[in-house]
Amino acid sequence: MTDAILTAANRVHAEIMRDAIMDWNAFIIAIRTPGANVDACMLDLIGAAEELERKAKQAAQLMRPELAQSMGNDGVTAFQSDRWKASLRITLPEPVVSDEEALKAAHPELWEVQPDKLNRSEMKKLSKKQDLPGISFTNGGAPVLVVSARKDI
Repeated sequence: MTDAILTAANRVHAEIMRDAIMDWNAFIIAIRTPGANVDACMLDLIGAAEELERKAKQAAQLMRPELAQSMGNDGVTAFQSDRWKASLRITLPEPVVSDEEALKAAHPELWEVQPDKLNRSEMKKLSKKQDLPGISFTNGGAPVLVVSARKDI
């Protein structure tokens, strides 16, 4: 199964990771260039890091089943590399409720009374429109940097 693993790794690299890695490398080189606009370069690096994170999660999700299938086919239940270890774990069956009324009639102790719960989103909306007793506001805290992709390019 080594060929299937290598094929999967190469596909994930080419289709998912390569461009994000290349962007990161280009931006880290750009910020080190004398006279660079370091603020713009840092913004590019932040965006590239977020893209790398997104792509890396996608890559890991695609590669996990490939490795699990290879391990299963080879009869390997666990192994390790220099930095990581892998093991196949059996997924236990989970109960699925098909008739809630029958279950409730037979075992009412399984149902819990829910305590009152504050609907925070509605409270926030209403507090913006009018004064509410028992409500005060924070100062909002420190500014938060929001980074998003430009839609015009």
